[in-house]
Amino acid sequence: MSIWANYQRLFYASGTLDFRYFPTLPVIYYFQLAAYSFYALSVNLGLRDPLLFYHTTYAMEGVFLKLPMILADLGIFLLLVRVSKTLVASLYFLNPFMIYLSAAWGTYDSIMIFFLVAGFLALERNHKLLATTSFAVSGLVKLFGLVPLALILLESLVRRRFKTFFFQLGLFGLISLVVLAPIIFQGGIQNFFSGFALRFLSLSGAQTRTWNFFAAVQGTMYGGAPPFIWLAYISIPVAFVMQIRKTASSFLPMLQLCVIGAVLLNVFSQGEPQWLSWPIPLALMYASATNREGLGFFSYSFGAIATFLVMTLTQGTGYVLFGLLHTSYLAPLEGFAGTLPVYAVTTLSLLALLTGYVLVKPVKFRFEVVALVLIIYCQAYFWFSIVGIQNL
Repeated sequence: MSIWANYQRLFYASGTLDFRYFPTLPVIYYFQLAAYSFYALSVNLGLRDPLLFYHTTYAMEGVFLKLPMILADLGIFLLLVRVSKTLVASLYFLNPFMIYLSAAWGTYDSIMIFFLVAGFLALERNHKLLATTSFAVSGLVKLFGLVPLALILLESLVRRRFKTFFFQLGLFGLISLVVLAPIIFQGGIQNFFSGFALRFLSLSGAQTRTWNFFAAVQGTMYGGAPPFIWLAYISIPVAFVMQIRKTASSFLPMLQLCVIGAVLLNVFSQGEPQWLSWPIPLALMYASATNREGLGFFSYSFGAIATFLVMTLTQGTGYVLFGLLHTSYLAPLEGFAGTLPVYAVTTLSLLALLTGYVLVKPVKFRFEVVALVLIIYCQAYFWFSIVGIQNL
């Protein structure tokens, strides 16, 4: 939030635009620029905005910075209402994880998800060019949107629609040029590749090395991509080609495999906690399209449990309340030794269960599944926090 605020303050104070070290692609900056203009006007008219506790932004300032994400969540709800039942859309809109990410934490994943869901809505109605445009914009907010874009381009090749393929490719190139032009002109393209693209795919040369699930279980930092990571990534387009050869519509195969792709990226890449939000709306759309009621309710439970895990095991409850990272106000549930391995094991179980709900035949949701995750959490707590098996 402090970075968002500093860039907006800089622009409205001096008119300076500098994308060389901006921590995201510039699409989010444009949205925040529009929302922040109302706050800047209010301040100029005499608004007195209080600073609460140790937060890095003022109270009303934080609301305007998060406004694009909150509006994106509302837009996703309205799109899901059009493509599914109101209940399914409500399972997204009232999902604690989506509320936490957009309204409390201030991450911008919901903007990427909005264009992602819009793309799938267009694809369901066979508007391929509109879907291509939506996926391209989604991927230029966060790179996960490029997964369905790659699949829709692959479909054009497999079905030998070469004219459509080159038109789609040109459309993506044009949108990319418009979005990336400020970065290219200001000399930040190298930072984009090393800070975004390489890190997203877990390739060597990325600027940051934090941890992924396997590194967390071992109690170490991320040491590089495992050798079988490409088998996991290649399995998505291979499975997609096999499925679309059997059906005229690519909507359901692409939707299903994008859920699986989100799971694989969370597992193998240097995934951030907010990446857990990616499969939730796609799983809800898939649940509605295939009458998988159990998947819909589990997607909600997935978000609720993820909220608890992220708040207590990766940030600390003090971050949301007082703006302080790594502060523990729920001592038995956070701040203990081995928090990352416990988080990794429990989250892996959630992702495995989600994959099962997507791939196997439709089943009803049972609360015993939540109890199973709780048992896994307690077992991980015992082995990694009390016994300290990762240190043996």
